[in-house]
Amino acid sequence: MVNTVNEIYIHLNIRVALVGLEFWSNGDLINVTSAAEHTLNLFGVWRASDLLSRRRHDNAHLLTAIDLNGPTIGIAHVPSMCQATRSVGVVQDHSPTVRAVAVTMAHEMGHNLGMSHDGNHCNCGANSCIMAAVLRNPAPEYFSDCSRRYYQNFLTNYIPDCTLIRPSKTDIVSPQVCGNGLLEEGEECDCGSPANCQYPCCDAASCKLHSWVECEFGQCCDQCRFKPAGTECRGIRSECDLPEYCTGQSAECPTDVFHKDGKPCLNNYGYCYNGTCPIMQYQCYAHFGQNAVVGQDACFEINKEGKGDFYCRKENDVPIPCAQEDVKCGRLFCETEPNMCRYPYGDEGMVDPGTKCEDKKVCINGKCIDVNTAY
Repeated sequence: MVNTVNEIYIHLNIRVALVGLEFWSNGDLINVTSAAEHTLNLFGVWRASDLLSRRRHDNAHLLTAIDLNGPTIGIAHVPSMCQATRSVGVVQDHSPTVRAVAVTMAHEMGHNLGMSHDGNHCNCGANSCIMAAVLRNPAPEYFSDCSRRYYQNFLTNYIPDCTLIRPSKTDIVSPQVCGNGLLEEGEECDCGSPANCQYPCCDAASCKLHSWVECEFGQCCDQCRFKPAGTECRGIRSECDLPEYCTGQSAECPTDVFHKDGKPCLNNYGYCYNGTCPIMQYQCYAHFGQNAVVGQDACFEINKEGKGDFYCRKENDVPIPCAQEDVKCGRLFCETEPNMCRYPYGDEGMVDPGTKCEDKKVCINGKCIDVNTAY
C-alpha cells in the first residue's frame, strides 16, 4: 500500500517511505469509534505523547476497519505536516482493492500537505484526481493543478522542515523495491523507474551503479566521472587565498590552502592570516556599517583597565588588562560620528586575530607582536 502511495507522490517529487508499522492486536490504544473527527484528534494526541518518542517519522495514519460516520472514508487535518498532534490521518479500510485504500491514504496525506478538495475547475488530465471530494472508480492516479498550487503554497508559508530529513536504509521497514526512488537495503542507488530515471550513474533496472561510474558527488565529479586534472574546483576568495585544482583521481576538491601567514595584503594595510586579510576598518564596517571608521587611538586606552568589556584576553575566564603596547589587540573601537567611540559587545567585538596593530606587528592572543615571529 505504501509503495502505491509513493508512486502517486513521485509526481510531486515527494518520496513516501514506511518507517514503522504497528498492529494493535491486544486492543486499541485509543478509543476508535465511527466519529471520525473525534478519533482523529485522539490519534493525534497519542502520536505526540507516545509514538513520536519511539520512532522518528513525519506523518502517521491510523488504518481501521471501523465504518466511519456517513460517507466518510478518511479524515485529516489541513495543513498539518510536521506538527506533533496534527500530522496524522485516519483511513477506513473501505475496499478489498488495495489501490483504492492507498489512494484514500494519499488523499488524506494531501490534506496534511495543505491541499484542499478539488473544485470543478481543477484538472489532472483524467476524469478524477487524487483530491476529488468523492473517490471514484477507477481510483485516480494524479494530483490536479490545484493540488500542486496548494502544495507549493504550503511549502512557502509553512516550511515543513521535518520532511527534509531523508530516512536511512535501516529506517525503512517495507520490503526493498527497486524503482520506488527510495534507497533501501541492498541498493546502491534508486532513481525510480527506468522510464523516469534521470540519474546517469544509476542502472534503474538493477538499482546498482553502472560499472564505469567513478564518482557520484563532489566538486571534482561530473556526470559520474572525475573531472580532468587541473580543473579549478575552488577559486580565489581573497588576495591571501590560493586556487585549488582537481587531481583527476578524486571527486573531492583538495584541502583549501592559502598564502603564507604574514604576507602583506591590501596595499600593506594588513597581513595575511588563514587565507584572509583582517584589518580593523573592515571589522568596523561589519559591526557598524559602511560609514564607520576605526576609532582614534584614545578610544583604545580603556582596554588597559581589564574590567567589564575592556581587556586583551581572558585567563580562566578572568579579564587580563592590555599592556600599553597591546591596547589595539583588545576591544575593537570604531567611530560613526567624530569623537564618539563605539564598540561591539561580546567575544565578536574583540579585534580579530592576525589584525595589523602597528607597522610590522599583528595581534596574536591579545598581544601586538612582530609579524616575523608571530607565525
